[in-house]
Amino acid sequence: MRISFDEAQKTLARTLVKHGCGQDQAQKVALEMARNSLEGGYTHGINRFARLVRNMDEGIVIPGVSPVKMAGFGAIENYDGGMGMGVTNAWFCMARAIELARMHGLGLIALRNTNHWMRAATYGYQACEAGMAGICFTNTIPNMPAWGASDSRMGNNPLVFAFPRKAGPVVVDMAMSQFSYGALEVARLAGKEMPIDAGFDSRGRLTRDPGEVLASQRILPTGYWKGAALSLALDLFAGCMSLGNTVSQVGRLPGDEHGVSQVFMAIDFNRIAPAEQAEQTAQNAIDDLLGSTPAQAGTRIVYPGERMMEIRRENLEKGIPVDDTVWRQILELD
Repeated sequence: MRISFDEAQKTLARTLVKHGCGQDQAQKVALEMARNSLEGGYTHGINRFARLVRNMDEGIVIPGVSPVKMAGFGAIENYDGGMGMGVTNAWFCMARAIELARMHGLGLIALRNTNHWMRAATYGYQACEAGMAGICFTNTIPNMPAWGASDSRMGNNPLVFAFPRKAGPVVVDMAMSQFSYGALEVARLAGKEMPIDAGFDSRGRLTRDPGEVLASQRILPTGYWKGAALSLALDLFAGCMSLGNTVSQVGRLPGDEHGVSQVFMAIDFNRIAPAEQAEQTAQNAIDDLLGSTPAQAGTRIVYPGERMMEIRRENLEKGIPVDDTVWRQILELD
């Protein structure tokens, strides 16, 4: 089924208010979650909404809380998120990083005791809308094995790089696993296999079957040992700079994933690289990339983030595609 962006946003906001969220915060969270699905981030948009409401009802996510500054020095600060709404906590922190970047050229905020920020790319786009480059990352529950291990002690720790351009920002939004659990769930619901190996089955064999990987909880690190190493590095940066939970500590908390640590960076690069020259440099690189010869006939090469605007236009015209069961669950919460 397809739902209009306006209907989706209003339904989500109304439901959040009924479950204890203030009107302003509900509007912001509903806007971002509906926009995630509008722009193709289905796994971290409407599809995840019922889980967010359940976490609020369980007391894992506490509405109405704002991050509190713990320490700061020049361009760097850290905050405690108070187990508040992940979306608004993250938006607050990237906004503060942007403020610091306007003063110092670069701003870095580390955040502890927060919750799932939904689509990671959102905060990269936030930096780009301010004319700045953005880098942000989060840790997660233990949901990925170290390379060569059979038990999950690492997180798939999403990472975002975002660079603004007049023709559209370049935004890399990637987990440290070959596929996110959300992508596996979407494929499982659709009865599809993944295009390449996604993880291990219960016998320790590589498989493309999303159901097998979801059952084993052994997703494949991106780049095998390289993704595993990067996962650990991101975890240490987030946990140590915020003095918050690392992946192992998040895994010891009772209930659903909560209490994660995150980092947000904004870079006002035009202070050292004039805007027109930086724009031309970026355009030259993109033009060269798009001039690649496709390996298969009938396909095209795109840069990271290019498809988002196409998906947005289609979904604004036709409505956001939503699984019937998912939408029914949301209406039952309303």
